[in-house]
Parts: sequence; structure tokens; C-alpha cells
Amino acid sequence: MCIDCKQDGRDVPVILVAPEKRLLHFRHQQGEAPDGLGRHGETAEHLRGKQLITDWAGDQHHVLPWSVEEEFWVTGLRLRSDVKATLASGEQLAFEVQRKPMEGKDWDRRHGGYERGGVRDVWLWSPDVPDLVLDLPLTSVVLDMEHESIGILVANYPNRYRHPTAEKHMRAPTHYGSAPLPEWSISASGALVPPRGLAEYIGEKPEPARLAQLRAHRERATRRPEAASRRPPETPSQQQDSPGLYETNDKEKQRINDAVARIFGRG
Repeated sequence: MCIDCKQDGRDVPVILVAPEKRLLHFRHQQGEAPDGLGRHGETAEHLRGKQLITDWAGDQHHVLPWSVEEEFWVTGLRLRSDVKATLASGEQLAFEVQRKPMEGKDWDRRHGGYERGGVRDVWLWSPDVPDLVLDLPLTSVVLDMEHESIGILVANYPNRYRHPTAEKHMRAPTHYGSAPLPEWSISASGALVPPRGLAEYIGEKPEPARLAQLRAHRERATRRPEAASRRPPETPSQQQDSPGLYETNDKEKQRINDAVARIFGRG
């Protein structure tokens, strides 16, 4: 029987699910899961993601292992994190395993709520989420559960490869670099620490500056359709210098291919 439904006064049977490469778990039979009660709306993929992060966080040097819990209401906030952990310093961490797209305003509300409450939040997105503009390094990364790895997006800036928010202008991501989950760690302050092979792509730009850049990028995107109708067509030279557009000569193609080989060679 489902313990959540039992507490709600209903005896609802569950079935044992053990598909290949998935976490062994119970779930409701189709049509038996009521809306809005605890874990009823979760998929097996989401449950497995939470279990992966729970096990990994509990093994981290700066995390109190007995403090790691799933489905935790953050004290003083109307927010429930998928996984929470407490650092040795007493600070709280909230992990969000996000398998679906989220509007910028919804992410701002949740991220801002955690920030105001003094909780460091880490967002782990599905590789299937399109147009991942919220990919702030060390705050928002990609969790690939099929390969049990964490990754970041990478864009080609002039003469270097960096995270899409690492330089002055936002860039459209062109590559993806990942490393196995055990190679990532958590610092004493609660920040995600990538392995050395990926750290070089992050850049030194502070997180508040990246967040401001992303918000400005979103604001420009909402105004773009109206502005585009009034703006004359760009010349080829203007297009070449615009953020997000790339050269296509043979030398540039070779540079991109070399970067792909380096990035995926580490994953």
C-alpha cells in the first residue's frame, strides 16, 4: 500500500518496478495516483535522479551525511527541495532535479526564494530540456542519468572555448562536456566543483554577473520580435561580429572539431 495515500485515509495498492538500468521502486498503478500528494506525480526517472544525488551528496567531504534527505521543506520558505543537505559549517544546500523546461520567471522565483533564505540551490537539468538558458555553472548543470554524469554547456568564443556566460556576451552553446558524477565534488561553501578537465571552460566571472547577464539576455529575447521588424538587415561583416554567430571557414571548423574531441574525450 502507498504510505502517502494511507495517511490521506485511502488504501491504494502500489506495484514494484525494476526496469533495466532504473532504480528499484514502487509506483501507483495507472490512474491510481491522486494529484498534488507528495511523490504521486513523479516519474521513475525523477525518483532515480534524486536517489543518485542523495547517494552522491552523502559521500561528500564537506556534507554531514546524516543530513541528506529527499523531499524536504526548507525552514522558513514555501519551497520544497528534491534533496537537501547540510554543510559542516551549518549552511543548507538544496538540490533540484529538473526534468522539464521551466519559464525564466518561475526559476527566478524559486532561485530568489532560496537566495533570500540563505540556502544555496543547485539545479540539475535533464539533457532533453531544450534551450537551456538557465545553465549557470556551479549553480545549474546537466544531469545525464543514463551515463550517471554531470555536464556543462560550452560555446566557442574568439580564440577560446568557454561556458556560454563566461565572457562579455551570451553565446549559443555549441558543445557539451561531461564527467562522471563521482568526479564532481562540493566545496566547503557549497559550490559544485568540476573535475580539472572541465574547470578550464568555466571562466572566472562571478555568479552575480552571470545571473545579470542571463536576465538581460532574456529581456532582449522578449523584445526581439518587435525590434527585428524595425531593424534593417545586417551586413555580412555585422553578422560575423554579432554574439552567437560564428565563422564557418576551414580553420574555424578545424578549431571546433579539435574542441569537440577535447571536451568529449574527458567525458
